[in-house]
Amino acid sequence: MYLNFAPIAIIQAKKWPIRADNEYEPAGSDMGVLDSVAASNPFASATYAVESRRAQVAQYAIYNAAQKMAAGDNELAIRSFKTALAFDAQNTTAHTYLGKIYQSQERQAEAIAEFKKVVQLDNLSTEAWNNLGNAYMRDKQYGLAEEQFKRSASLDPTDPIADYTLGVMYTETDRYKDAEAQFRKVQKTSPRDGNVSYSLGVLYNKMGDAETAAKELKRALELKPDFAAANYELGAAYVTMGDMEKAEDQLDVLISKDLGLANDLLFLMEKPEISYIEETDNISFNSQLGGGTPLWMLDPSQLSTAGATVRVAVAIQFSNEMDAASVMNPANWDISRAHDSKGGYYNNMMPVGPNEVSIPNRPFSVTYDPATHQARVFFLLNQNSSFDLLNGNKGATIDPSHLVFKFSGIDKAGRTMSTSGDQITGYSLKSY
Repeated sequence: MYLNFAPIAIIQAKKWPIRADNEYEPAGSDMGVLDSVAASNPFASATYAVESRRAQVAQYAIYNAAQKMAAGDNELAIRSFKTALAFDAQNTTAHTYLGKIYQSQERQAEAIAEFKKVVQLDNLSTEAWNNLGNAYMRDKQYGLAEEQFKRSASLDPTDPIADYTLGVMYTETDRYKDAEAQFRKVQKTSPRDGNVSYSLGVLYNKMGDAETAAKELKRALELKPDFAAANYELGAAYVTMGDMEKAEDQLDVLISKDLGLANDLLFLMEKPEISYIEETDNISFNSQLGGGTPLWMLDPSQLSTAGATVRVAVAIQFSNEMDAASVMNPANWDISRAHDSKGGYYNNMMPVGPNEVSIPNRPFSVTYDPATHQARVFFLLNQNSSFDLLNGNKGATIDPSHLVFKFSGIDKAGRTMSTSGDQITGYSLKSY
């Protein structure tokens, strides 16, 4: 986000009244006095006539440039501004708007050069320093941009533009605490400015503080109701908070205000979830079996041997196409015993005995099929060394239906998992 300065439409040529000799004369000017002085000094008269005509040509060129800009013909506008500067090299209006056109064309070096000339000609203008700072910021020369904005702020501490834009730049460059300080400073002097609350909301969203972001964004919308960008950021905050109902409310608002932002919010809302466990694709594991299940029942051919170790797998189905590297990274998975109403209670809340199998908290490995959006989570289970079914020792026990499989990675689009659908058990049947 970059600060927008005065619109190009404010450029207006001075329409000089026509004198009897068909020369242009500025309204309220002292040309009559100057004419009398020039009449007594032939050299001054000639110099004055030349300078007067050059100024008139420059002003006409600026007027012509403004018309070209209004018509969207920036190339012809550039030519007219350059014509103005050929006749009046110190014309700050021409330099300023040349810089703005170059910025719009991503010609940052040329924009910077023009704005530098303006501050050299008028080093007390906060707007000039802000324009130069903005150009440096657009060119990612953040250190130099910071210098210009601070210079502007020092010239007029009551003008919030420089401090506000510093906050924007600090947000973009992840200097969150500095950004917060700048926005709070501006908020004190401009408490009714919805843009400041909005920028604080954007900042807190980036910081991961969705609750504070929502507070600021609601304030922004109170001050500035027709503010689609604030509706989008507020919706994004609700998505992070897992409050999809309120996010839907913001989506409904955006559908009538800004379809582009509505699509962006919908993209955020379509976070990946675990859909279900595909039992038919499990390997040596049945997630429907309950507490106290003898381990050997999962795979009688391999787990009926004392001390045997078997690699089993649970097939996890995702709602979205996932990032393969993220899914196959065991560090993004957690395996645990369920202990709540959604996932159920491992072993039906009964204390586990000494024969209960040890559950690893990380998978041994994970595979992923992008065509089906299915992951297979492999982990190791060990049969007791004392297992002897013929002599009544059933070996290790397990509660397959109350093992929690939780994923904290991302999908192919980089979206994080929905906090309301990132884990599942056989008992829950669906994610939560």
